[in-house]
Amino acid sequence: MAIKFECCHADTCLDGYWSGHHLPYVQIPVRNGMSMKQIKQAIGRELREGAVMGSDDQARLLSADMVRPHEDKLADQLTRATYAAVNRMKPAKKGQRKFFTDLETDDSEDRETVWAFFVFREI
Repeated sequence: MAIKFECCHADTCLDGYWSGHHLPYVQIPVRNGMSMKQIKQAIGRELREGAVMGSDDQARLLSADMVRPHEDKLADQLTRATYAAVNRMKPAKKGQRKFFTDLETDDSEDRETVWAFFVFREI
Protein backbone atom coordinates (compact mmCIF):
# COMPACT_ATOMS: atom_id res chain seq x y z
CA MET A 1 0.00 0.00 0.00
CA ALA A 2 1.41 3.38 -1.03
CA ILE A 3 1.82 6.10 1.54
CA LYS A 4 0.57 9.57 0.64
CA PHE A 5 1.14 12.68 2.75
CA GLU A 6 -0.21 16.19 2.68
CA CYS A 7 2.14 18.96 3.83
CA CYS A 8 0.02 21.32 5.93
CA HIS A 9 1.04 24.72 7.27
CA ALA A 10 0.18 24.40 10.96
CA ASP A 11 1.42 27.62 12.54
CA THR A 12 3.73 30.61 12.22
CA CYS A 13 5.19 31.97 15.44
CA LEU A 14 8.27 32.93 17.39
CA ASP A 15 10.53 30.25 18.80
CA GLY A 16 9.11 28.73 21.97
CA TYR A 17 5.44 29.29 21.16
CA TRP A 18 4.94 26.11 19.10
CA SER A 19 3.91 23.24 21.34
CA GLY A 20 4.81 20.54 18.81
CA HIS A 21 2.84 17.77 17.19
CA HIS A 22 2.87 13.99 17.29
CA LEU A 23 2.87 13.73 13.48
CA PRO A 24 6.07 14.35 11.50
CA TYR A 25 6.77 18.06 11.07
CA VAL A 26 9.49 20.51 10.12
CA GLN A 27 10.06 24.13 10.94
CA ILE A 28 11.56 26.75 8.65
CA PRO A 29 12.59 30.36 9.26
CA VAL A 30 10.30 32.70 7.34
CA ARG A 31 10.29 36.33 6.30
CA ASN A 32 7.85 38.72 4.69
CA GLY A 33 7.25 38.08 0.98
CA MET A 34 8.64 34.56 0.58
CA SER A 35 7.62 32.73 -2.59
CA MET A 36 6.18 29.23 -2.72
CA LYS A 37 9.41 28.08 -4.36
CA GLN A 38 11.46 29.44 -1.44
CA ILE A 39 9.16 27.76 1.07
CA LYS A 40 9.39 24.42 -0.72
CA GLN A 41 13.18 24.69 -0.94
CA ALA A 42 13.44 25.44 2.79
CA ILE A 43 11.23 22.47 3.68
CA GLY A 44 13.28 20.27 1.36
CA ARG A 45 16.51 21.32 3.11
CA GLU A 46 15.03 20.35 6.47
CA LEU A 47 13.98 16.97 5.10
CA ARG A 48 17.43 16.32 3.60
CA GLU A 49 19.07 17.19 6.92
CA GLY A 50 16.75 14.82 8.78
CA ALA A 51 15.37 17.69 10.86
CA VAL A 52 11.96 16.06 11.11
CA MET A 53 10.32 16.23 14.52
CA GLY A 54 7.28 14.56 16.00
CA SER A 55 6.69 11.65 18.32
CA ASP A 56 5.19 8.90 16.19
CA ASP A 57 7.03 6.09 14.37
CA GLN A 58 6.84 7.88 11.02
CA ALA A 59 8.60 10.92 12.48
CA ARG A 60 11.25 8.66 14.01
CA LEU A 61 11.91 6.95 10.68
CA LEU A 62 12.08 10.26 8.79
CA SER A 63 14.57 11.76 11.23
CA ALA A 64 16.78 8.71 11.77
CA ASP A 65 20.27 8.50 10.29
CA MET A 66 19.99 4.74 10.43
CA VAL A 67 16.95 2.51 10.58
CA ARG A 68 16.56 -1.14 11.45
CA PRO A 69 16.91 -3.44 8.42
CA HIS A 70 13.25 -4.47 8.56
CA GLU A 71 12.20 -0.75 8.50
CA ASP A 72 14.33 0.21 5.50
CA LYS A 73 11.58 -0.14 2.89
CA LEU A 74 9.06 1.80 5.00
CA ALA A 75 11.58 4.60 5.64
CA ASP A 76 12.17 4.92 1.89
CA GLN A 77 8.40 5.07 1.22
CA LEU A 78 7.94 7.73 3.90
CA THR A 79 10.78 9.81 2.52
CA ARG A 80 9.39 9.70 -1.02
CA ALA A 81 5.91 10.57 0.31
CA THR A 82 7.17 13.65 2.19
CA TYR A 83 9.00 15.03 -0.86
CA ALA A 84 5.95 14.36 -3.04
CA ALA A 85 3.75 16.21 -0.52
CA VAL A 86 6.05 19.23 -0.63
CA ASN A 87 6.03 19.20 -4.43
CA ARG A 88 2.19 19.17 -4.45
CA MET A 89 1.89 22.21 -2.15
CA LYS A 90 -0.20 25.02 -3.62
CA PRO A 91 -1.38 28.37 -2.24
CA ALA A 92 -4.70 28.36 -0.40
CA LYS A 93 -5.63 31.48 -2.38
CA LYS A 94 -5.36 30.90 -6.12
CA GLY A 95 -2.76 33.17 -7.69
CA GLN A 96 -1.06 34.11 -4.41
CA ARG A 97 2.65 34.68 -5.05
CA LYS A 98 3.98 36.13 -1.79
CA PHE A 99 3.55 34.63 1.67
CA PHE A 100 3.96 35.69 5.29
CA THR A 101 3.15 39.25 4.24
CA ASP A 102 1.78 40.06 7.69
CA LEU A 103 5.29 39.79 9.18
CA GLU A 104 7.36 42.89 9.82
CA THR A 105 9.86 43.70 7.09
CA ASP A 106 12.60 44.78 9.50
CA ASP A 107 15.61 42.51 8.87
CA SER A 108 17.80 43.89 11.64
CA GLU A 109 20.15 41.59 13.55
CA ASP A 110 18.23 41.90 16.82
CA ARG A 111 14.87 40.85 15.35
CA GLU A 112 13.69 37.45 16.55
CA THR A 113 13.38 34.72 13.93
CA VAL A 114 9.83 33.80 12.99
CA TRP A 115 9.22 30.11 12.24
CA ALA A 116 6.61 28.36 10.14
CA PHE A 117 5.69 24.79 11.05
CA PHE A 118 4.60 22.26 8.45
CA VAL A 119 2.99 18.95 9.47
CA PHE A 120 2.93 15.85 7.26
CA ARG A 121 -0.50 14.27 7.50
CA GLU A 122 -1.24 10.92 5.90
CA ILE A 123 -4.13 11.07 3.42
